[in-house]
Amino acid sequence: MRKFKLPPKVSLVLWLFVFPATLFGLGLWQAERASQTLSQSSALSQELRAMLAQVKKIAESEPGAILTFQGDEGPNSLSAMVAVPQIQTAVDQADEDLEISSIRQPIPWGTAAGALLAFVSAIVGLATAAIAGVRARRSQDQLVKSFERLRNTLPFVFAALIIGICVSTVCASLFEAISIGLWTDLSAASAKLFVAGLVLAGVAIYSAYVALRGLKDVFALFTPEPLDVSGHRIDEAAAPGLFRFVRDLADRQQAVLPDTIIVGLTQGFFVTESLLRLWPEDEIVTGRTLYLPAPYLDLLDEPEVAAIIGHELAHFSGKDTIYSQRFTPIYAGLWRSLAALRRAGDHDFVLNPAVLLGFHAIEQFDRAVNHWSRIREFDADRNGTRSTSTVGAASALIRTGLILPALEQVLSQVAGNPPVAESSDTRPDLVSHTSDLVRASGWSDPVPLLEDRQPHPTDTHPPTRQRIQALGLTVDERLLKIATRPPKPQGLTFASGLFSDWKAICAQLSQDYLSQARAMRAAHRQTLQALAAAVPGETIVYNNVKPTIWAMAIIALIFIGFGLTVTVLPAETGFGNDDFTRILVAGVAMFGVAGCGIYVVYLQKSAARPLMILTPTELQTSMLDTPVAWIDVAAHQVFASNRFALRLWMDPSALLPAKKRRALYSKVDRKEHVVTLGAMGIRGMKPAEFSELIGRYHNAAHASKELSRSASEAQTIAADDLRWFRSS
Repeated sequence: MRKFKLPPKVSLVLWLFVFPATLFGLGLWQAERASQTLSQSSALSQELRAMLAQVKKIAESEPGAILTFQGDEGPNSLSAMVAVPQIQTAVDQADEDLEISSIRQPIPWGTAAGALLAFVSAIVGLATAAIAGVRARRSQDQLVKSFERLRNTLPFVFAALIIGICVSTVCASLFEAISIGLWTDLSAASAKLFVAGLVLAGVAIYSAYVALRGLKDVFALFTPEPLDVSGHRIDEAAAPGLFRFVRDLADRQQAVLPDTIIVGLTQGFFVTESLLRLWPEDEIVTGRTLYLPAPYLDLLDEPEVAAIIGHELAHFSGKDTIYSQRFTPIYAGLWRSLAALRRAGDHDFVLNPAVLLGFHAIEQFDRAVNHWSRIREFDADRNGTRSTSTVGAASALIRTGLILPALEQVLSQVAGNPPVAESSDTRPDLVSHTSDLVRASGWSDPVPLLEDRQPHPTDTHPPTRQRIQALGLTVDERLLKIATRPPKPQGLTFASGLFSDWKAICAQLSQDYLSQARAMRAAHRQTLQALAAAVPGETIVYNNVKPTIWAMAIIALIFIGFGLTVTVLPAETGFGNDDFTRILVAGVAMFGVAGCGIYVVYLQKSAARPLMILTPTELQTSMLDTPVAWIDVAAHQVFASNRFALRLWMDPSALLPAKKRRALYSKVDRKEHVVTLGAMGIRGMKPAEFSELIGRYHNAAHASKELSRSASEAQTIAADDLRWFRSS
């Protein structure tokens, strides 16, 4: 059944306004009830005390005097001596009611105050988000300042909102639970309601505790986390040409030089001032960092590289420094914190308003973030052309988009089956192989890629076509021809002249990637092997008929008792003068006992036969004409509510077995491709244990299948891969 979900705006209004307003109204209603009850209890207590004093005087002088009292059920006459203890009991009850009324009188104001706090917090949060969003569109500097104000304000708004809702809910629950004590006809049902009210209050208090504890994650996740990057820090001795080239570009653009240059394999060009965690050295890099992807450098010429690095250096100038260092990591942290709150809020209604308010607040910045991100990229593109030609910059935008598919093809091929480690002389070079792939196969069609956006770990880019148009160019055949020219031969590329030993750097990056791929593949293989070995060779399970046999025994005893009663005590049971009916009833009872006995014998014989036989490859059962292969099962679930059943969702391509006639509670749904195996239970196992056992066999079979397929594929392509890498 499809779950109904309200639109975000409707949910926002309901949780932030309707819900607190409802709690506030409930608090006012409870306050009115508490005031009326307190007045009535006080007046009744005073009236009963005065009456008790008068009756005591009469009882002292005339104990037998008959007094008439007007009650809810009409006049009631009692002697003065009898009336005194009854009035005293009424006085005690009235005093107890008065005490309860006094205790609960201030509680409704807690309900109203909590609701008002939540309501005001919601308004403050929405107003702060709206004002910050409007100011963020004025300038990039205002974007950073407004967001800092918002992120400093939001946690306190969240806390006030959560505390307000929790206080209001707890007070409302406690008020109603205490109010049950005023009921004159207190019964077992009333006691259950009282317990339910206390439980609801306890749940609200616990929810508040969990919510506020989870709210600490909001503060913690605002702290920027280092960005994980794979690559190597390059010094000037390893790349003297690169450092001269970057310094020359910075001088021409009057830009700031990077503190660190990293060359990697798997990401695009980018600069950042955020913390970086460099793999595989596990080194933290600070300051201004320029990241250069080796496969891109190998396929671009000097004007294109100059345009791209000039573009990236432009981000170190002006407001981009503040944006990169202060805004981007904190903005990402807020998204992480809200995602954590959303996961917690799925099981905690108290967190829902805070989660909705948080996402609404951050969405107010999305348009401003995208707006200034586009402007920064367009400005950086224009600044990058100062060091090269406009055509070179446009060609670089197209060509970098074409490099990515070729690189992904090479990386995915080796990631699926990384070659074994070889000597340093023969180890593969994924950078040169990417270039060789382009030389041999050519470029893909560039036109569909013009609407793509350049990848970046912390920022967004406009589509490539828009960036080219912002440079004053149109994408025509001449520009496409320049961008799709064949790569230069190995050793003659622009990148090879920038580094002291370009081939060694590319080989090291390739080795790092392959080592990581081997480690991930080995870990995956170990997981598969553990799953495949997690089951015994064969497990036989039997139907659990014991509860049914006990039920049949109880029914048989009832029949026996009824038959003996009719036979031994015919007069008392009304059958003294009707021998035929007595014999008939006794016969029916004997027939019932015999039926129970026969069914018990049948159950015992059926329980002696295996219900299911679980093997590493299949599930065998007498309920189906053929076994069910585990690899044909897509999912399973064990049901034990109304009747015990194992339900198997089969793969659409699998051949379904047929159900045998004796299997009354089993079913094969060919339309839905579902097999249901019914039983009374599993002997010696709880439903959860049986489900876990089925899961182990199911996972083991699929793991064994994947291991076999991987081994077969490895044998097939190992020789080709070895020749392929050595030739490259």
